[in-house]
Amino acid sequence: MYRRSFKDYFGRDRKALYMILAIVMILVLTLTVVYATLSTTLNINGTADISSASWDIHLDNIQLNNRSATTTAPSITNSTTATFSTTLSKPGDFYEFTIDVVNDGSIDAMIDGVTKTPELTDNQKKYLNYIVEYQNGEPINNKQLVSKGSFVRLKVKLEFRKDISASDLPTTSETLNLVFTVNYVQADENGTSVPN
Repeated sequence: MYRRSFKDYFGRDRKALYMILAIVMILVLTLTVVYATLSTTLNINGTADISSASWDIHLDNIQLNNRSATTTAPSITNSTTATFSTTLSKPGDFYEFTIDVVNDGSIDAMIDGVTKTPELTDNQKKYLNYIVEYQNGEPINNKQLVSKGSFVRLKVKLEFRKDISASDLPTTSETLNLVFTVNYVQADENGTSVPN
């Protein structure tokens, strides 16, 4: 039995061989073009500008308003802490100062927490008032705003009440370490204006 080789099939007719090779090449190129037409590239381009921002809530402009007691002037010991010292020795003695909470940053701020310590006992409340409020007498509450570039003025008053009876007077001298803390955070849509 005689086996035919590839050369036997196409040896005599090279044109047929070239024709078949040309058809195969065209088919391969056609498949490549079809594949290329079915591929897609997506691009998402953009720019984002981030503006500079600053957070600057601090105390400023502390002023002793009134006093009838032995005192030292209140002072700002660092940008977020103020101190005072007074001795109230008789009914009617009081000590009062104002201080500004300033927002020099570029972000609106609001109150996130207020604490006043110590909580006066019922007996201490009979002869002592310890008040921290806005200068206009409105209370300080959560969510109240200090808008960027503005300030709010707080009033601090410590008073030996004069509308008391002899039985309400303290029987011993005492020293109170009074602390009032206001925590400010970035304002959100729930912030409210400080009452005028």
